[in-house]
Parts: sequence; C-alpha cells; structure tokens
Amino acid sequence: NFFAACADCRPFDMSWRVLLQAAVAGHFAAAAAGAACRVTYPDTGFTPAPWGDLSKSVEVRDVVAGLHTDEPGGTAYTGMMGSTQLPGWARANSTAAKYVALQDAKEASAALKFAAAHNLQVSVKSTGHDFFGRSSRPGSLLLWTHELNNISWHDDFRPAGCVQSEGRAVTLGGGVQFRQIYREAMQRDRFVIGGTCTTVGHVGFTLGGGYGIYSRMYGSGATNLLEAEVVLADGRVVTASSCGEHADLFRSLRGGGGAFGVVTKATYRTYPFPSGMHGRARGVLQGNMHVGLASFLTWYADIVRHGLAQHFGGVALLGGRWGIKGKVSVQLHYVGINESQCSELFSELGDVSCKAAAQTWPPAHTDAGELPDGIYHNGTAMRYFTLEDIESTSFAARAVRLADASSNGLTLSLNYVLGQGSDIAIASASETTVHPQVYEAIGVLKIELIELHVTPTSAMSADAEAMASFSMLRSELDALLPGAGSYYNEGDYTDVAFQNRYWGSNYPELLATKRKYDPDNVFTCHQCVGSEHSCARRLSARHAEPLLI
Repeated sequence: NFFAACADCRPFDMSWRVLLQAAVAGHFAAAAAGAACRVTYPDTGFTPAPWGDLSKSVEVRDVVAGLHTDEPGGTAYTGMMGSTQLPGWARANSTAAKYVALQDAKEASAALKFAAAHNLQVSVKSTGHDFFGRSSRPGSLLLWTHELNNISWHDDFRPAGCVQSEGRAVTLGGGVQFRQIYREAMQRDRFVIGGTCTTVGHVGFTLGGGYGIYSRMYGSGATNLLEAEVVLADGRVVTASSCGEHADLFRSLRGGGGAFGVVTKATYRTYPFPSGMHGRARGVLQGNMHVGLASFLTWYADIVRHGLAQHFGGVALLGGRWGIKGKVSVQLHYVGINESQCSELFSELGDVSCKAAAQTWPPAHTDAGELPDGIYHNGTAMRYFTLEDIESTSFAARAVRLADASSNGLTLSLNYVLGQGSDIAIASASETTVHPQVYEAIGVLKIELIELHVTPTSAMSADAEAMASFSMLRSELDALLPGAGSYYNEGDYTDVAFQNRYWGSNYPELLATKRKYDPDNVFTCHQCVGSEHSCARRLSARHAEPLLI
C-alpha cells in the first residue's frame, strides 16, 4: 500500500499519516500505484531478509547515528526545515538500518543485487555533507564508500575507449576526501580542483558540478572528470568516459547529481601547482553596506570587462553572521597573478590588501575541516547573476535590502560559476550537464539561514516565523534575478521547480539517461534526477499545515 511503499518520507506519527492520506487523493496517487518504489522502514520484510547470504560476500553491520564524516551514520548537518508543502529532514530520523563498508566495486555489486532480490531500498554515502540529507534514507541498506580511499597518480592518462591522452591525472577511490588528495598533490607539486572544506568527498562534489575558489582558472570537478568506475542498479560494473559505450552515462555524471549509480573511483586532470601565483585579498570596504557594495560591483564589473575574472574566487559578505554588521567584507582569493599584481588591481577599490599564500593547499584560513556539530538550516537559496545584472542601477540597493532583511546577511560569491573563466575552465563546457547558465554567470547571490547547536527530532515543529522569513527572502531574490538557475549541491530544499533550477535545458537528457540505466529508480533522493517519479520526499500543493522540522 501507499504507506508501505513510501515509508521513506518520514516515520509515521498521526500527523504524517493525515498528510499522506490527503496526498493519496491527489498529487501522489500515480506514484502510489506504481510498483517500482523500493520498500523501506518500517517495512516488516527488511529485518527477516537473509542477511547471512549477503554476509558471505560482504560485511554487513547495523548503523547508528553519528556526528562525523568517518562514521557511517554521520552527517555534517543536523537537518533542514521543510515547509507547508514538504517535510524537512533530520539526522535523528534519517539513519540507514544496515551498512556495507565497501572495499571495491564487486562488493557494491553484491549489495545491490541483494537489495534488488529482496526489494530493499538503498542509499549511498561517502562523507554526508549534503545540505538536504540526500545520502541519509531511513531504514535503507547503506553503501558506504568512505573506505575506498586509494589514490593513483598518472603521468600520461588515456580514458577508456579514447584515442587521445589527457596528460597527467589522478585516480581517486570513491571515499577520498579533499584533505587526503591535497596532501599527496602537494608532495608532487600538483594541483587538483576541489573545495576548501577538506572533509568533503570528491564524488558528491563532482556529481553536482563541483566548484572551488580557483575554478574560474582550472574548471570544476565536472569539467576535469576524465573517467569513472560506476556500479549500476542491476549490479553491473562499468567504466564510463566521454569516448566509450557509456558516454551518455559519463556526461550525466558531470553535473547531473547522484542518481545514476555508485561511483567507486574517478580520474581527474591535474595541473602544475601555482607556486608564487596565488593568495588572498581581504578587507572591509568603507561606507555603509550600499556604498561598499556599489564600489565592489563597479570594481568587479571592470575586472570582468578586462578579462581578469579568471584570477579571482571567494566571497563578498554583506553583513551577517560571518561578516560585519552594516559592512561589506571582501574575502577573495587570487590565482595566476602575484601579490604585486593583485595589489595593483585593487588599488582603485582600496581597503583591500593582497597577501601571497604559503606553499600549502588549501590555505589554512579556508579550511573548514570537520564542521562543528549542530548546524541546522532554516533555508538556503542561491541565484546566478551576469555582468548585465550587476550593471543595473538598482542591483546594489535591492541586494542590500535582502541583506538587511536576512538574519544571516547575504553572500555574493564568485564561486559556483565559470563565466568569463580561462580557456581551460570552459574547454569542456558543452560536455557537462550542469545548468547552462553556469558558463554565462559571473557569480551568485546566496541566502543561507542557519542555526548553530540545533539537533532536531521528528517531534520538532517547523518555526513558522523562520519559514515566513525565508519565503519572503526567496521571493525578493527571485524578483531581483528572475529566471536565474542555482547550484545543485547548495540549492533550495523546497524548490518545486528544481529540475529547471539546477539543470535547465539539460534535464530532459538527464531524465532519459536515468531511465536507461536505472529504470526502477533504485538511486533516488530528494531533488535528484527522476525523484519526481519516486517515493522520495516530494512537494504537494495540497498540504495545508506546517510539517515537522
């Protein structure tokens, strides 16, 4: 029945049962009738499954909720608030029932075949940094890739099925975190594109697009991906590249999210380390927030027009928790120029000083490391912007109003986009499936409403005031940047139009590939490709009362 098939939506107290009964009559009726949904907690068939059979080929263990990335039940965040149309999620009630700590692709294959034979739902996790808890499915069989941490370096790598070599590269096991790859890369004087939170894993980063502070110079995780070993829903192990028979799958892995298979290893381009040619630019701009932002936008527009945007990443913070109230704080990074050249470029803006970085990566001041426990999101949203947008005479004033209205201010980020990037950065633009606006935009505006030291439970009600505040801020953001896309890995949990927001015109292609490789929607999660046809958390306009969390 519907409650058994879609039990992954939330543990079943009476409020959820009422909501689901209402949903059955409308939006979810078609999904309830389908037989493709994998059954999960509290399905009575999960416990008596013949786990001894699976244990003959892999080690199966029970999962307990955890706090850290090196724990199978751990997540970096404690939850995300929902809305009147959608249940939120909480770490406390999103724990898988059992897990397999994968040692290779064969083990993933065995686990997937077992899950298919016994109609069990699966989840896939490396480090658990996803804002939306996409790797946390209650009662599922978790395929934990964290121990796939081998690294192999190549002087001249040729992807499977390809004729042309791609030069120097590195192959990473599916569980490698950036702190591991950065250490080894520094020893070899190589640079690998990645994020600045070093506990993040490369796979989830890349599948969503994957942008760092130097992406405008070197590209994204998606553009630098050369080959991937993937375990499909039916247990087949394939090697995907742009040249082989699975080129369509490979293209979907380059920005289409985690809905296509289990990536057990991936190979990326590497670059010479930019010794002496990278550092930071810091300062607090004079005047109030409107004056400071107007000055910054004038400076940045000039940088873009002169073809220099590829040298900069980072953020400008408009007030907020991490900035200074009423001020614009510049926290940028430069690459491909030296400290003197950076200082010259900032001479007209003033109030910003450049400093060359030590020969380590990432710079210590950007390394978030293991995030503190208790980070809970009341809402997140971002929108891409173009040069034309920031040249509008009203842009600065409207952005400042957004910042003033937000308890966490507003972030203007030069990351998450590749517009006006170097030739290297945009060389593979047509071969990825991220939103096409990524290659036109020059930055994003980002709202992130967070609370610290909050660990929600299933009995926690949504904060009506926080919900209304986020809804208002998002409406203002949409009015400022109508039709703008967003980054999949840090989008809006409650966005009903997520398909177009994250992937734009690429979504039909992604959905077709999904149906080809995973017709039963085994790999499904919140706002993943094809999730509108699954039992994952979904929107329904029929919901009329605030949901938990």
